[in-house]
Amino acid sequence: MRLEITRSLGIQGWGHLDPVLLAALATRSPVLLVGPHGTAKSLLIERIAGALGLSMRHYNASLLNYDDLVGIPVPEEDNDSLRFITTPSSIWGAEFVFFDEISRCRPDLQNKMFPIIHERRIAGIALEKLQHRWSAMNPPAPDDLDTNSGNQQVTYYLGSEPLDPALADRFPFVVGVPDWKQLSKEDRRRLVSWKEPNGEHSHMPPDDATFLPELVDRCAELIPDLQDKLDEWLSDYIVLVVDLLEKAQLPQSPRRARMLAQSVVAVHAARLVLEGEQSELEDSAEIALGFGLPQTAADVPPSQATVVAVHKQAWEIASLMEDNTWRQILEEPDQVQRVILADELEFNDSDISRLITQALGAQNSEARRVGLGAVMFLAYRERRNLTPAAWEPLAQFSARLMEARAMTTFVRPGADMTTWQEIKDWMMNQDKEEGTLVRLERNFVLNGFPEMWRRENWREALERFRADLIVFNIEEGIK
Repeated sequence: MRLEITRSLGIQGWGHLDPVLLAALATRSPVLLVGPHGTAKSLLIERIAGALGLSMRHYNASLLNYDDLVGIPVPEEDNDSLRFITTPSSIWGAEFVFFDEISRCRPDLQNKMFPIIHERRIAGIALEKLQHRWSAMNPPAPDDLDTNSGNQQVTYYLGSEPLDPALADRFPFVVGVPDWKQLSKEDRRRLVSWKEPNGEHSHMPPDDATFLPELVDRCAELIPDLQDKLDEWLSDYIVLVVDLLEKAQLPQSPRRARMLAQSVVAVHAARLVLEGEQSELEDSAEIALGFGLPQTAADVPPSQATVVAVHKQAWEIASLMEDNTWRQILEEPDQVQRVILADELEFNDSDISRLITQALGAQNSEARRVGLGAVMFLAYRERRNLTPAAWEPLAQFSARLMEARAMTTFVRPGADMTTWQEIKDWMMNQDKEEGTLVRLERNFVLNGFPEMWRRENWREALERFRADLIVFNIEEGIK
């Protein structure tokens, strides 16, 4: 039976976030909640602090002054030190701190929050009792916002600014919270109803809230053993994730990489507590990644499809790396070299096919894809029984270089004419030589004129094509 945290606290529609919230509590990791107004961000935090029996300070960061946190500094009688005249709202002695509206906070005060959130210090003094540091914000408005577009479907918060990237990077969990559109019909009914189906009030937290400290303790106890058990595999997975996020224009800091590794373990421990032994590590890793990127606090958050695709690719590769030969392949950063190495290691046709399609897909240059596809077709047409998914692009690219066809192109004065004159001069020298490779090079150059050479330098593309012919030993293969 699945245990529920948020619903037990009277918060509806947040059940999918229970493992993340429990993981954060068990590891005492800072949490940043991002969502529209009225989605129960503040209410949840207040009820969690109450359920844990912790002394809480709730600050509205948009109105906050530094003196509100530390009090008024006055010199001691000896004038060698300072003491603070505090108020009940001062941070000293707090066990749970909540900074609301953090994206509306003045930049100078945001800087003063760094040590509180990351180190549990203020003015260089350790906050010995402080355990949890949580914050909340509304989604920032995009830079290119058109307020006259007439789009009434989206609420923009013009006073909410993207969080300083360095501050956002101090939050291991950056959690987008659900609004009305994302709630199920049943959750909506519970939200507006005063009573649950069992007759209990739905808007009030339970009188006996001792269940939450027990769950936190159980989760914390599981984490050390899971860290030891998953360390080697998780290291491979996180390295792959961070590299793939970089390619997806979502770069992460080294700090974030370590945070993600810790978060995967913590979320999995939380799911074992809440859902039982049937919890799959793969799902835990996806959850931790989905709620662990600082870009969620930016004006354009990452798409869920992108994050899921990164996770699935990293998971597949990390799983393959348990095999020593696959590890040797996947530790090679160059996708083309992976194909060559796998062929030398006598990988089966299916695995070679997968690596070929990955190598072609990794190329940003159309000219490189065309040339590489033709080269690999020649290299493996007689030696490998590749899958249709690999043969199809190889056949298409090679046909562009090997099928005879007539072409008529009107060349206008300008850049195209200059390029054509360079190609003509080059072909005149080529006519003095013979052989299959010479014809392939000539066909490669002619195939790209004029469209491809408007975007790419034909001489540089030709040099890459020649290099691919050499590394795949094409001259030897077609004699």
